[in-house]
Amino acid sequence: MKKIILTTVVATSLMFGGIANAAPSNTYIATDSDTFWSISQKLNVPLSDLIANNPKVNADNIYEGVIISIPSKTTPKASWEVKADAIIAIGMKQLGVPYVFGGSTPYVAFDCSGFVQYAFNQQGFNLLHSAALQSQLGTPVEKSNLRKGDLVFLQGTYTTGVSHVAIYLGNNQILQAGTMGTREVKVSTLFGTPYYDAHYWGARRLIN
Repeated sequence: MKKIILTTVVATSLMFGGIANAAPSNTYIATDSDTFWSISQKLNVPLSDLIANNPKVNADNIYEGVIISIPSKTTPKASWEVKADAIIAIGMKQLGVPYVFGGSTPYVAFDCSGFVQYAFNQQGFNLLHSAALQSQLGTPVEKSNLRKGDLVFLQGTYTTGVSHVAIYLGNNQILQAGTMGTREVKVSTLFGTPYYDAHYWGARRLIN
């Protein structure tokens, strides 16, 4: 059950028991069953744009009454952004799929690199099933320059060297097949999470 956090965005317009107060046209009133992903699909809004437009909303704690700000229409996306959105959309369809070491089967089981391999290879890449090998691809990216679609890596999580990989979503969120907490494909907060801070190795950009 999602817990209500008092510091979450205060709702200025609520809809309860059939009594409606209209919200501004550029907002959406969440329900208990909503996630950023479900909202992006309902409203045909890119997930990464939706997350970036709501920096104070906890992705793991969206509940009835939370006001979600909907991004305004923007100029056409650059080719790298279109590719990143497509990869992220593929990955988000696997939310909740169990983490199993060595897993690489959609809707069945993934490990971290098997998940990234699947999402990227569906869009024409040729990644191998190895976080260490994936960390040698593309170009290095500083923390301050991360953008959606970049790969972020952890080291020393269960073995020496690079041992975990995730897809950066923007707004300090990552999409991963992870083992910390729930063992599944999920969205997590990157920097500011002590475990990830302690094991952060770096990031690489494959999408140009």
